[in-house]
Amino acid sequence: MRKSSAGKIGFLCVAALIAVFYSAAGDRDKPAAGLETLEEAAREESARKESARGRPRTEALRGRVVWLADGLERRFGVKTVPEARENMLALETKDGQVLPIVEDLRGRSFRADERLRDMQVELLVRRYRRSPLVQVVRIHEIKDDGKYLLDYWCDICSIVMFETGHCDCCQDLNRLRKRLLDSRGNPVDQ
Repeated sequence: MRKSSAGKIGFLCVAALIAVFYSAAGDRDKPAAGLETLEEAAREESARKESARGRPRTEALRGRVVWLADGLERRFGVKTVPEARENMLALETKDGQVLPIVEDLRGRSFRADERLRDMQVELLVRRYRRSPLVQVVRIHEIKDDGKYLLDYWCDICSIVMFETGHCDCCQDLNRLRKRLLDSRGNPVDQ
């Protein structure tokens, strides 16, 4: 095969790839809204396929963690039975969503430490297709002076934990640790 033929085949392969990305967006003349480059279009298409397979997507959501019963009554006027009052936690967002929280190790921290329910938070969560629940990956407190990463810390063992209580190692009480994040999301030494 001559050099010019190989170049034409390579060009056609790239052109076909571009056409696939643009046609997936429904418009052959431009990428999907908000997608500036082919790399962004490829990432978006990959995320869509992962979601279709049942894998979670990760996103940041802001609001306040409340008891689900309180959030339902406040937002929608739905009254629950008394025994359901403190059964489940939810993130109540400013745009009116009430999203139940999976109570795994990190989600349970809001039940164990009521201080976490008294603050504006940004939660990094996993959302699963066909499930209304969100799974907490990381907790941030939002204050006027910035965003703080929250976890629990043992000063003796230097171990990070995800809920209040005794250290897994020395059994001493851990403490709620708040670390200010810089503009790139890294903790600032204080």
